[in-house]
Amino acid sequence: MDIIPDYIIGDLDSVSKSTISYFKELGKTKIIENKDQDKTDLELAILLAETLDPNEINILGAIGNRIDHTLANIYCLNKIRSDIKAQIIDDKNIIELVEKPIDVKGDKGDIVSIIPLTDISGLSYNGMKWLVSDKDTEFGWFGISNRLTNKKGNISFSKGKILVMRVRE
Repeated sequence: MDIIPDYIIGDLDSVSKSTISYFKELGKTKIIENKDQDKTDLELAILLAETLDPNEINILGAIGNRIDHTLANIYCLNKIRSDIKAQIIDDKNIIELVEKPIDVKGDKGDIVSIIPLTDISGLSYNGMKWLVSDKDTEFGWFGISNRLTNKKGNISFSKGKILVMRVRE
């Protein structure tokens, strides 16, 4: 990717000195070193992003080989203000934490998994192979590997927070 970031933020323990030097020499990237070990680099990036008053935050590079980091990054979606649409995106996945009804867009046959992070009231979805209607459920219930039957489905519920994961095979 030929991306020049506006900011690089974190404790910088996993960034090579040559990478930092490269971006410093370009003069287009503000580098913010923060040694706060009580926050992950993603948490620091989210706090910075929120100061820029975004409508949407798309997080790239948050799904990796270490499940502990990946899970922590997914949970960071819960730290983002609820008025900001936020997604973790990679080449096969879009992960979003939602607190209100959502339209799920994709291609027919795309996988949609729904994982409650809290108790859920009135969970319903349509436009998918397996429908759920007005289901009350708790954290720990999984709606894994459903499929869009068209280019759009809908998930609604009256109370709670869910992770919606869209997967392209």
